[in-house]
Amino acid sequence: MPITSPRLTQESESHPSGKLFRWLWSYYLKPQTSKISFALIFMTVQGSTLGALSYMIEPMFDEIFANKLTEALVWVGLAILGLFCLRGIAGFISTMIMVSVSERIKLNLQKDLMNHVLTLDTMFFEVNSPGNIMERVLGDTHAVKMIWSGYIATGVRGCISIASLMFVAISIDPLWTLVTCLGIPLLVLPIIWLQKQIRQSTQIHRRASSETTVRLDEIFHGIHAIKLNLLENNQISRFVSKAAESRRASIRAAGGNAAVPFLVDLVAGLGFLGLLMLGGTDVINGEKTTGQFMSFFTAIVLMFDPFRRMSALITAWQSTRVSLERVYVLLETKPNITQITKPETLDYTGDDLEIVFEDVAFSYPDLEVFNNLSFEIPPLKTTAIVGASGAGKTTVFNLLARIFDPTEGKVRIGGIDIKTMGLPELRGLFSVVAQDKGIFDETIRDNILLGRPNATYDEVSGAARAAQVLSFSNELQLGLDSPCGPRGANLSGGQRQRVAIARAFLRNSPILLLDEPTSALDSNSEELIQDALEEFRSNRTIVVIAHRLATVRSADKIIVLDQGRVVEEGTHSELVAKGGLYSGLYQSQALIS
Repeated sequence: MPITSPRLTQESESHPSGKLFRWLWSYYLKPQTSKISFALIFMTVQGSTLGALSYMIEPMFDEIFANKLTEALVWVGLAILGLFCLRGIAGFISTMIMVSVSERIKLNLQKDLMNHVLTLDTMFFEVNSPGNIMERVLGDTHAVKMIWSGYIATGVRGCISIASLMFVAISIDPLWTLVTCLGIPLLVLPIIWLQKQIRQSTQIHRRASSETTVRLDEIFHGIHAIKLNLLENNQISRFVSKAAESRRASIRAAGGNAAVPFLVDLVAGLGFLGLLMLGGTDVINGEKTTGQFMSFFTAIVLMFDPFRRMSALITAWQSTRVSLERVYVLLETKPNITQITKPETLDYTGDDLEIVFEDVAFSYPDLEVFNNLSFEIPPLKTTAIVGASGAGKTTVFNLLARIFDPTEGKVRIGGIDIKTMGLPELRGLFSVVAQDKGIFDETIRDNILLGRPNATYDEVSGAARAAQVLSFSNELQLGLDSPCGPRGANLSGGQRQRVAIARAFLRNSPILLLDEPTSALDSNSEELIQDALEEFRSNRTIVVIAHRLATVRSADKIIVLDQGRVVEEGTHSELVAKGGLYSGLYQSQALIS
């Protein structure tokens, strides 16, 4: 069965809102319970002040204004001032707590996403673009943090405000309350319809945002090819197309969100019309006082504002739900490469680290690479794996380090199936110099230290000297502390390769894997690196992939691959004398050089 990896979907409706919120609560909100409870106390205070304010209106009209109690105005004014001060303080404290909690949720989500994404195997990153993953780690987590600071907090505060104001309204006249709120049920069907429209528009917007990020990533990483091929206008056009799609979907989603407050205002207007007709008649007929009417009117006015915001939250949740689901789907993606619960420990001395490929088969979704591949790599020797492009040389390295797993057969190191080993122990056996070199936007010293972060200053300098890094870094103003630039852009191809080799030297693992280690070097540097490798090969197993066969003439064993199978094995002289595939390749390269 060929190796596969899941492709992150851009839209999905398979996860109900309740399930997503329970997951968010269990893993991210629940640990913040103490802060949330503290914030709820201040939200309760803030929300209840509106009810207290509307309640004070009735005696102010019926007692103070009617009886012209001038002295009492001061006390009423001070009481109202106190209410607003209390509301402001409670709102400030609850807001600061909410910001703290929401930022903590965002950070924890991003940390967990990064921890999880880095456990996924290489194939996942080959079928999912970096821009898509970046958008989920950064953009979607930012949207999710609003669930607490924007939705839960606003909802709790709004519910308390509505409850306190509703209590005042009902205490004055239940019939007035019923008439005023009679139009609220008319909002249900429009809001349900708007939720669906907003969710669909937001899905399109998030997908388009991901594709926009992907396009930017491709442009910035391929800037040399773009300039050399005069593709500036082409790339701008493709970027603008995706950005425009995101813009249109964002406007549609914003329109749906804006429609809900409009509908609430319409219902509120109908409610106030009913209140004036019924309540005004009761006041004129003397059945109710002006103070009661003004108190009720104030309560209803104040009530519709939080109700308006909460109604908008119902539809706005659909936008956030899309981001929450995108984060959830990424965290639920399972890696193909896993380790067993109780991994086997490899006890080795160095001379017993024989590598064996035993009837190994491996396929990509659309390409078979190996079928019944078998060979042995002796310990403490240098073994070269050669062959034409596409023969499967690099895949051998990927299988060794369990970047991929064989679909059939076994890979053994020291007699142990590597699938039974812990991944950290297995990968700790290897120092690797790969074709892409893996140079980061840090200093030369920091890039070398990635091989062994706790190495001393002298050890780093020694590795740099052995890999001929000092020969060029000493000419730079900052030496080993010179920045490499994005993906090593400040260094030449050969310099980047030497830094990668220095990193492998510093790591000093028992098995050294070299994938075209001197492909980007000039002949002089190549000779120096070969001399360094000769010193490094003592007490160490070296496996080297080489397209240039002149670089592997001194190997103890050469394995020749062709179309995913071993066709020849032996030393350089034996294979040349044999007159087979290796001999033909070597002679053709000698003629070219």
